[in-house]
Amino acid sequence: MTTTDAHPGLFGAVRRRVRPAAALLAAAAVVACGDVDSTSQSASSTPVAGAGSRAVSVGANTPNPPHTLTLSSTILGETRRIYVQLPEGYARSRARYPVVVVLDGEWLFELARAQVRFSSEFAAMDPSIPRMIVVGIESTDRDRDFTPTGDSGWEHDFQTAGGADEFLGFVAGELLPFVDRSYRTSPGRLIVGWSFGGLLAMYSAVAVPDLFNAHLCISPAIWWDSDLVLERFVDLRFDRPKRMVVTVGTGEEGGMVHTSTMRIMDRFDGDPVDNLDVALIEIEGVGHSWGIPAALDRGLRTLFRDFVMPEEDAATLEAVDAYYHDLSRSWGFDVDPPEAVMFRLASAQEDKEESIAIIDRLLASEPAASMAHFYKGRFQQKLGRCDEAVESYREALAAEQLREAPNGLRLRWYREAIEEISGLGRTPESPDRGV
Repeated sequence: MTTTDAHPGLFGAVRRRVRPAAALLAAAAVVACGDVDSTSQSASSTPVAGAGSRAVSVGANTPNPPHTLTLSSTILGETRRIYVQLPEGYARSRARYPVVVVLDGEWLFELARAQVRFSSEFAAMDPSIPRMIVVGIESTDRDRDFTPTGDSGWEHDFQTAGGADEFLGFVAGELLPFVDRSYRTSPGRLIVGWSFGGLLAMYSAVAVPDLFNAHLCISPAIWWDSDLVLERFVDLRFDRPKRMVVTVGTGEEGGMVHTSTMRIMDRFDGDPVDNLDVALIEIEGVGHSWGIPAALDRGLRTLFRDFVMPEEDAATLEAVDAYYHDLSRSWGFDVDPPEAVMFRLASAQEDKEESIAIIDRLLASEPAASMAHFYKGRFQQKLGRCDEAVESYREALAAEQLREAPNGLRLRWYREAIEEISGLGRTPESPDRGV
């Protein structure tokens, strides 16, 4: 008997290809006021606690730590612990961010927040997904909250099962309104769940279709109640675009999770659901539990596979705007071009005044983006506006120094730019003197 046979709800080739992350963008090397080697944003934020909630900072010695809250639910009749991770630089940004809701938050939240931050913020590579607010929900009775009916359709008895609709009522009526009141959120919402949580993530698409734009269903227990969820997709259509990724480990083959997952994917292949973009990822060599980290990585990058515009297509600002307009319509919420796309576009302009205008547009929503200030200084320097360039480099340095974990390489670039353009070395005017 396999693990998935024994515990189908608990332990139970990508059909779309993911583009590899682009290389770190290199700035132009020719400057007018001197040679500068070419090659964001943070302050800790205290959540705004609403009625029935309490905000507590945790991990105070780590950069941009998460927060834990307690939220009293009238719908569930209990208090839930909620975990929140804000994007880097949230406090000094004007941007609004999509929300990732993570089930089984008492342990899956840590994996999810690390993966979101790595894939959206890691400075050594172009981000492959948008920066997002990650919200984890602690489980108190997952058998109850993640199952849509009281009948498993299997020999094992889950005595408290059948509370998924009530739980989704809590998410829709209490949790997400609280998150929207407390933080700068965009309409983009993603749910992530594993096993019974994967079942709930998929069930939410048919039970509350407008609640989430995207669903990451990791080894979902679709077998529940004789494939009830599969039946709910029959003759279904969505009024708005929706994305779904389903993952399963090859080590689950032969078990209930893998078998039911193949059944629903065959259903989607044979009779596609209107406005549903669905992909399957099979993770080699793992079973029901050990595939979770890879599922988070590959699943998120697959859901957001179009986030970085192909470099060869981003020749003009009009082309970039048209691409992200269409992407916003496809994803169901506004998507801004990532910094790397804007930097490449600005660098490609022959008229450096146009380059500066592109960077200024980026800085309007992300005033603490240190690399944007640096690029602006490079373009000002090429135009011979050396005083303005020095000021931009200093703003880049100041912005990077305000991060809870400043990037040492960037600090060196910015300091060298200030020194070399002025020809004075470190002087009392330099804002980092003594650092």
